[in-house]
Amino acid sequence: MLSVEYTCVLCFILLNVYFVYVYWLHVIVIPLIFIVLRLTRHTFRQKLDIGRKVVVITGCDTGFGHILAKRLYDRGYTVYAGVLSKESPGAVVLQARQSDRLHVIKLDVTKDDDVQKALEHVNAIGQGLWAIVNNAGIYFSGDVELATVEQYKKCAEVNLYGMIRVIKAFLPLIRKSKGRIVNMSSVRGRFSWPSCSVYSVTKYGIETLSDSLRLEMKKYGVNVSIIEPGQFSAATSVCGPEQLKRLKKEIDYMWEQASDNVRQTYGRPYFDAIYEMVKEIETNVGRTMSADPVINAIEDSLINVTPQARYMIGGSFSIIGQASDSCQSL
Repeated sequence: MLSVEYTCVLCFILLNVYFVYVYWLHVIVIPLIFIVLRLTRHTFRQKLDIGRKVVVITGCDTGFGHILAKRLYDRGYTVYAGVLSKESPGAVVLQARQSDRLHVIKLDVTKDDDVQKALEHVNAIGQGLWAIVNNAGIYFSGDVELATVEQYKKCAEVNLYGMIRVIKAFLPLIRKSKGRIVNMSSVRGRFSWPSCSVYSVTKYGIETLSDSLRLEMKKYGVNVSIIEPGQFSAATSVCGPEQLKRLKKEIDYMWEQASDNVRQTYGRPYFDAIYEMVKEIETNVGRTMSADPVINAIEDSLINVTPQARYMIGGSFSIIGQASDSCQSL
């Protein structure tokens, strides 16, 4: 029979072995398993057959929408590419493909008539609808005290209410196909940033809109995904030449509408610094980031059996922080 002392020593050794085992299990083995599963999650996720699935995409004149329309067409989807103008360079490029699987339609998401005509066009073709990709959007910079209420409304009318307008119009077709709704948000829908509330308010709205819709549509077998890109300004064209011209006019308008107190407090150089911050992004960051990670995420949300609720895709924010710091220091 073992002595009490020997038994105590043996128990102590066994307990130490156990705790060491548990420690290394939590520190190395479990995290390693998690990393492997995360890296290979797309490999094991079953994909649907594309067949001739039909997708409506908004904002296809430039940026993600334009790139996505071409990518999905090449994959075999039937694509309805919504554009602000059928005479825009991007629209002309898409129309040049001359295919019965690529329909370029005028779709200003701020106009009920455009959305209704787009719906009628899809219904007239009669192939049903698998997914909507709500990509159309505009960017805006300006402090809360500087931006006008009209400017808040203008940005929201495109980014948020335009999205709601499109969803409500096409949702019966999506319910019928048990399809997908993919909403383009931003990492700015998750955190706040100086001089960015006009834009961020709309992205926060998209986040909660999408979450509510996902819960509502679950009983119908419809999946709702949010795409949250980081900084991809070249791919989105939100800081392109035309957009910079528009932003300059909006900032000039902010200055004109500002009270004497606001002008004296901030000074014109502060207003100009907001524009220079966005211009700096276009010059130094916008041309370095490929759109592929974002387009790949959208594709995954469309074709995987179990799409993610959110796809956060890293971009580059270093120059934004530097430019924002310089703006705030004025």
